[in-house]
Amino acid sequence: MKNKQKFFLAEFIGSCFLVMIIVGSGLMAEQLTKDVAIRLIANTIATGAGLFVLITVFADISGAHFNPFVSIAMTYTGNLKSKLLPTYVIAQILGCLLGVGLANFFFEHEIYELSSKSRDGIYIFVSEIVATLGLIIIIFGSMKSGKITVAASVGLYITAGYWFTSSTSFANPAVAIARTFTDSFTGINYLNTPFYIIAEFLGMIIAILIVKKLF
Repeated sequence: MKNKQKFFLAEFIGSCFLVMIIVGSGLMAEQLTKDVAIRLIANTIATGAGLFVLITVFADISGAHFNPFVSIAMTYTGNLKSKLLPTYVIAQILGCLLGVGLANFFFEHEIYELSSKSRDGIYIFVSEIVATLGLIIIIFGSMKSGKITVAASVGLYITAGYWFTSSTSFANPAVAIARTFTDSFTGINYLNTPFYIIAEFLGMIIAILIVKKLF
């Protein structure tokens, strides 16, 4: 298999499983308890653990970005060839969309359904900026220490991010788009999705400026 095809497949599969884990664990938690805190704990553990495994498995193939803004940051800093960027972004978005459809299907929801969960407000917007810039800084700061360190750092950061940000740390536009299509605990109203993506974009820009200075 050609490298470009391998990169696409790795990013597609990884992104698909990431969203299946996020949305599926949220749907399972909804079935098991009405306690929102317990739902968030379950969702947090599954997402953090899933990220660690997925990054460990796919890092040597594609870098395990699973995130368009991470790929853009990697391109800007010379860690990813610009001609590969469209391959990565398309794979990530398509993978995330498949992942949300499968997770919905697993739990007897419509395969694609618009979310009614509101996530708006300036405080959420700012927290999503911070969540994204923190994620990108942590990725670049841990890269030289190897894939296990990156996997652990990202998994633990997102685990923490679910709790210290009011946005619950999406930090990923492909994930935000996908989560528009689940009317569940992990969903986001389509009217709020553009604001999340704008916040994530701003976080990426700030992170790139910091990364260029620090690393």
